[in-house]
Amino acid sequence: MTANALGQARTLRIVTYNIAADTGGFSTARPGLVVPYNGGSVLAGGVLEGIGEEIVGNDPAQPLDILALQETTSNSTTVAPIVNALNSYYNSPGMYAMSPYQATSSGGVSSGGGPNAMVYNSHTVQLLASVPVDPPGGTSQLGSSSGEYREVMRYEFAPAGVTPTAANEFFIYVSHYKASTGSANEIARAGEAQIIRNDSATLPANARILYVGDYNPTGGSSEPGYQTIIASGTNQGIDPMNPSGANGIDWSTNTVLDQKTESAPDLRYRDDLQIMTTNVFYGLAGGLRLVPGTYHVFGNNGTTPYQGSVSIGNSALSNLASGAPIDASTLYHDLTNASDHLPVVADYTVPVPAPPLPALRLVNVSFLANAGLQFAVSNMDGTPVTAAEQARIGIVTTTKLSDPLKNWIFLTNSTALSNGLLQVSDTNAVGYPQQFYRAIGQ
Repeated sequence: MTANALGQARTLRIVTYNIAADTGGFSTARPGLVVPYNGGSVLAGGVLEGIGEEIVGNDPAQPLDILALQETTSNSTTVAPIVNALNSYYNSPGMYAMSPYQATSSGGVSSGGGPNAMVYNSHTVQLLASVPVDPPGGTSQLGSSSGEYREVMRYEFAPAGVTPTAANEFFIYVSHYKASTGSANEIARAGEAQIIRNDSATLPANARILYVGDYNPTGGSSEPGYQTIIASGTNQGIDPMNPSGANGIDWSTNTVLDQKTESAPDLRYRDDLQIMTTNVFYGLAGGLRLVPGTYHVFGNNGTTPYQGSVSIGNSALSNLASGAPIDASTLYHDLTNASDHLPVVADYTVPVPAPPLPALRLVNVSFLANAGLQFAVSNMDGTPVTAAEQARIGIVTTTKLSDPLKNWIFLTNSTALSNGLLQVSDTNAVGYPQQFYRAIGQ
């Protein structure tokens, strides 16, 4: 978490993952997802815990905060055991939770038809709403008549521990588009994308939105569904791997290897994406923002050859935190067993208000030749100010003690000194008129 004069920014690690827990005889997490691929305790971890051990760009390792899932069997069968495994691994009951809404799909839950779901870290985010985004006419229209085969979910979040506001709320749409090639399937995917865009247009025009999931874009960047999500209009999406929205990129050839997400043992396609509104991508102040350089496919940095397995000759996880309890070689094998897809991970920041500082008082003020003023500050009860609090203390000045605080002027170049004092430059330090000073929390 970083701090500034306006408050703080909390970093969130957001993941989308098709876990294939609805096919091949599986209905719970496959080996490798929350336990090692070769068996063992959840305390040894798997892919989901390994995501939390990764140093991403300049961001340190941290447990995942939001996990958007595709191809589950049900909340009770698939998702709840994942939540329990994460809570056991981090030895923190209640740390992870899931959306209580049970999404649905057409054609049953086997063979890749399972519903979308959501897991989140309740210590860092609060889930405000879980809203199904259905075709006109409701769930009876799921399938070929609308193009939406698996119920799209819209989740609304805010940082945990703070009052939700327009500045800190954000939305995540979770989708699993129709699979397979051919014009009929492309039309179906375009239909689902249009349903999503129609729904997002009902949100505020400056909403912070992520459109995540398994897009199955067999037509590459020319896919009509993909182009619908990134088309101009209210809450337009942008793809960090194709910010210009270029047509004609074939994601099924031996190019852009680091973007491919399927399949882990035979890497060929870019199926899984996190697309976001432009305000998130470009980092506009006042809401959820992508941390530049953090969007990536977990376990794939382009060193796996086309149609190769991520478990062989891969260097993508050389950035695990020092002393991580999960080693890279195990995680490569975990990835090839946990799913036929790879997870897509990115870090974001979201503003949260700074906690209030205790009341402060100036203990003394001294003038340093050629250096301005030096202030000693304590808590109102005389106890020392902590080092963390020092970094957020501001010194303000006025020539009229009766001035309301909003009219006092911040001094510049405040520096916390190792001896616990604060040194501040003040052009009026020894001049006329007399100055008055106060210490306040920023």
